Amino acid sequence: MSPIHRERARAPHQSPLPPSGRHQASARRSLSLALVLATVVGVVLTLGLLKFEQMARQGQERQALVQQKARASKLASELESQIHASRQLVNTLAALVGPLREQREIEELLRRMLASAPERTAHGLGVWFEPGEFGSGVHLMGPYVHRREHGRGGPLVLTYEWSNPAYDYPHRPWYEQARRRQGDIAISEPYVESDQRTYETLSRAFFDDQGRLRGVVTLDIHLSQLQELVRQANVSDSEIFYVVSPTGVLIAHPHEGSLVAWAREHGSPVRSLSEISVENLRAWEREQGLDRGRRSIQVTVSNTGWQVFASTREAALFSAVHHQRWLVVAMGVVLWAGLGASGVAMARSERARVLARTLTERQQQEEERRQLLAQVRQRSAELQAIIENMVEAVIVADADGNITLANRAALALFGTTSYEGDRVDTGYQALYPIHSLDGQIVPYDDLPLPRAMRGEQVDDTDLLISPPQRNRQLAVRLNAAPIRNESGQVVAVVSVWRDITQAVELERLQGDFVRMAAHEMKTPLAVMKSFAQLASRTEKPTPSLRRALEGINRGVNRMDRVVRTLLDASQLHLGQMRFEKQEVKLRELVETAAARVATLHPGNPVHVWPGPDARVLGDRARLEQVLTELLDNAARYSPEGQPVEVALTPDGDEVEISIHDEGIGIPEDRRQRIFDRFYRAHAGTPYDRGGMGLGLYLSRGIVLHHGGWMELESQEGAGTRVRVHLPRLAEQHPTPERAAFETFMHPPQ
Repeated sequence: MSPIHRERARAPHQSPLPPSGRHQASARRSLSLALVLATVVGVVLTLGLLKFEQMARQGQERQALVQQKARASKLASELESQIHASRQLVNTLAALVGPLREQREIEELLRRMLASAPERTAHGLGVWFEPGEFGSGVHLMGPYVHRREHGRGGPLVLTYEWSNPAYDYPHRPWYEQARRRQGDIAISEPYVESDQRTYETLSRAFFDDQGRLRGVVTLDIHLSQLQELVRQANVSDSEIFYVVSPTGVLIAHPHEGSLVAWAREHGSPVRSLSEISVENLRAWEREQGLDRGRRSIQVTVSNTGWQVFASTREAALFSAVHHQRWLVVAMGVVLWAGLGASGVAMARSERARVLARTLTERQQQEEERRQLLAQVRQRSAELQAIIENMVEAVIVADADGNITLANRAALALFGTTSYEGDRVDTGYQALYPIHSLDGQIVPYDDLPLPRAMRGEQVDDTDLLISPPQRNRQLAVRLNAAPIRNESGQVVAVVSVWRDITQAVELERLQGDFVRMAAHEMKTPLAVMKSFAQLASRTEKPTPSLRRALEGINRGVNRMDRVVRTLLDASQLHLGQMRFEKQEVKLRELVETAAARVATLHPGNPVHVWPGPDARVLGDRARLEQVLTELLDNAARYSPEGQPVEVALTPDGDEVEISIHDEGIGIPEDRRQRIFDRFYRAHAGTPYDRGGMGLGLYLSRGIVLHHGGWMELESQEGAGTRVRVHLPRLAEQHPTPERAAFETFMHPPQ
């Protein structure tokens, strides 16, 4: 049989798969695909979960390390705070001792500063001068003050370390460090003194007024209080804090006793912790098994160079990481399994929370707005009531000059019932012309309200106005100020008007009365004085008659001075005082006034310090009146036998006349009105010497009319000083002919 026939014979035995088999294969393929997809998803979720766990673990580890560093930084900050007071004490001592030259002053300064320093920290203060810088003949100078007993308030002991030839302090490390730092504080390494206590030295260079180095100041501090801070910080057996100096020796450690005992057992004769190095500490830790499974960190203490070390067991440091690792893995599977559904639920829940929070915030804002609106309305009503019931007239206008508010006093002042539609310029036209008190017409632009619109602050401007409805002229005092917005622009102006018509009229009537009374009294006084003088010249008047006539004459003279003073005050107040100015030599004028006052007050000598002569342009009689009045006041209010000093001092374009006494002085609450008319500072007191209170008023007015000014300094019970400043005339050198004439008329004696 041929091969073709054989193939044809076998073909009918290989029939195709039935439908059920095809379905089973398809199910197997689907199952395999689902398993593959589940495996891929599981792998992806597992890798993501592991990555998440790793990131969380790293974050917690970083947080634990940050907290460890924060604890070390807190201890470093506490140490720096403890040392800060000592640094301030060293800086203060360096600033105060620089200009001192006397040994006694330096010793007293050291005692006072050490007595005020904390006993638990400060042990001793020293001032160490550069060789030969203290004074001639003294090579080394180093006073040192210290406490005899630590922490018991013992007496202060003063020593001079330079008295020991072996103590060559200019070559000591602490001295050379302070010298190199040029004004910055240097801190020495810890050292143990004979009292078995550990100290450190803070040193700083100090300089004289020219900036030259004079020496070094030092402060020895106890380390016990700082070591106590470190012991208090070590509250857990799992974490150790200790402090190391810049050169690697221990300053403080919680196991100080164990370390010292260990060092002595190993043949090192240490006396305290500060003689143990960091290398010794590491060897001790290896023997104690403290160098394994720990994490250390170090922080620098500011301004000292000290290092604060924190050594923590990793099991305690990262305990939160270990506890949460498996919990995160276990919960991660459940979290990822329900991530889709929980994400949708969370999204919906978050949207609802945002909506609820938004509604709540809007309700709160609306409630706050209603409360603020109610407060604004209440404040507005209160302000409106205050303005409406003010005695002064209040007018408010916007930046364009439209009047927006006028209270009842303003409407009554201008005789109107409404201000609607009024403008500032229209009101000016209705009142025009507006005058100042001296009768000058005031232009519109110079009025307070227009000036306030330009941004000026205008205070106490007195004007005369004539409201049409009032039918009389009124005197008013105005104050005006701009109202600005947040950007500083003027948006409105406010002005306050006060009717001072009665006050001005009363002042005018008082002036007229004083002037009239003074004029009326001059004639009878002159007649009385003439008759008294005539009667005293009669032949052989009896003693009693002579005394009576002299008393009349003195009374007339006193009344004449009162009349003249009243007339001068009236003329000065009205601007009618006349001055006949000429060149005046002040030295001669001062000496003349001093001689006159010395005659009136023989119990109070007048000392004149004339100084260089100076010339001014002025009325000689008026200036002599000023000097006589001031010198008379100084003598009258000085105790018997107390001198009065007057000095003449040219100063550039001015000349100063200073009058000083050591009398009763003037109380502080009465000095502000000392130059007021008719004011007497000592009226109604045991020191009342009488008078009308016009002397200082007239003196200052006369000086002001000469282009000068006056000032008064006084202290109750310690005296008074009055300074008069006048413009000085330039010096003129005489021509040779004039000089020859002066020499001929006044030959040298």
